[in-house]
Amino acid sequence: MRIAALFASARRFGLAIINQALLSATSFVVAFLLIRRTTDAAYASFVLVQTAVILLVSAQMSWVSGPLAVVALRQPPEPRRLMVGSVRRSLKRIVRSVGTLAVVISPIVTYALSHDRLVAALTAFGALAGWGALEREFLRSLLLSYRRPDATLKADLVYVALFLAGGCLAALGERPAALWAVGGLAAAGGASAWMMQRTFATDPGWVHTDARPVWREMRPLAVWSLIGATLYWLFTQSFNYILAARVSLAAVADINATRLLLMPPVVLTLGVGSLLLPTSVAWLNDLGFAALLRRLLAVVIALSCVDFLYFILVWVLRDWLTASVLHKTIADRDRLLLLWAAVAYIGLLRDSVQFTLFALGHQKTMAGLSGASAVTALTIIWFGIAWWGPAAALIGQIAGECVNLGGLLILVRRHARHYELRWPAAAAR
Repeated sequence: MRIAALFASARRFGLAIINQALLSATSFVVAFLLIRRTTDAAYASFVLVQTAVILLVSAQMSWVSGPLAVVALRQPPEPRRLMVGSVRRSLKRIVRSVGTLAVVISPIVTYALSHDRLVAALTAFGALAGWGALEREFLRSLLLSYRRPDATLKADLVYVALFLAGGCLAALGERPAALWAVGGLAAAGGASAWMMQRTFATDPGWVHTDARPVWREMRPLAVWSLIGATLYWLFTQSFNYILAARVSLAAVADINATRLLLMPPVVLTLGVGSLLLPTSVAWLNDLGFAALLRRLLAVVIALSCVDFLYFILVWVLRDWLTASVLHKTIADRDRLLLLWAAVAYIGLLRDSVQFTLFALGHQKTMAGLSGASAVTALTIIWFGIAWWGPAAALIGQIAGECVNLGGLLILVRRHARHYELRWPAAAAR
């Protein structure tokens, strides 16, 4: 029985890794096509829209998906299904209303401020992309919490096909390029969400009741989780807007083109993380704190090996990758590449520690750490641009991540002592 359970767990993780490798490759290809075949302004505009979508998804994951995983996974199957269905029905009504208003009003406001039809159209398509992403990511988190990466893979194949179609149309000469790319992102999110909705309706099926008691139970976790996620976005993503405002769209394109070279392991880490969030809660409830630490340590070691091997390969081939593959000259490329590698690895460590504390219900303290990290990072970015140029965005991010990671490690160590564990030695056994 134990061997069968381990095999099933390994299969789920294997499917999750394959799935995320596919999504990573798609994001890489679309970004690669935009960098190589369109202007810096078109690529930077797409990045700015994508960054806003990331904020929306992070907010929803913090307010709904994460807390729902914590409270629902404590329940037996039928009460859990009722909780999930009730929250889904309530959330769908909210997202539909807000999404409709955003699609109608945001382009009107944007055009009134900018008098630019392209910017207004990008805003409308960006609102559609955000709407689709909210639907898709919530349903995806539900399927993963039910440990069904096979079902997410089928829906993600639809996402990949439509996103690639938009990127190809943008790269093959259809203008405006950014609009086609964002439109592909919107279509991909909506179609994938529709497919996941039908999959979940078939098994385990939607049932619902009054969602208000569930929201009340989730609220203590959700409030601080949302604050923490928003603050975290400020120092990990908002630098794109700071660079666009204080430097240029070309600086946004350069720093994100360098990131593209390291995107596969970064997105792989994010994908494994999307499965680890509900899985960490299950491990804590079923196996205890020590087993949770041991398993997360094993995941960190495996992902670290992948990250280091990939970075060595990219570093050796960096001249060929930028000149022959991207067809782009990137200012201060080597320093940006080293800084992005540091950001990616610190992020891997932080995510793994964060899952432990999320499962233990430390959202309030984690929000405080995110606040301290955001202040550190944004201060360095804002004043450091004068000395380091665009690289200040990554230097500030590294400083903020170190503050965050250090605080998280202190919290985990305190919990390890509470459980009479000698950390990290207990986790390594």
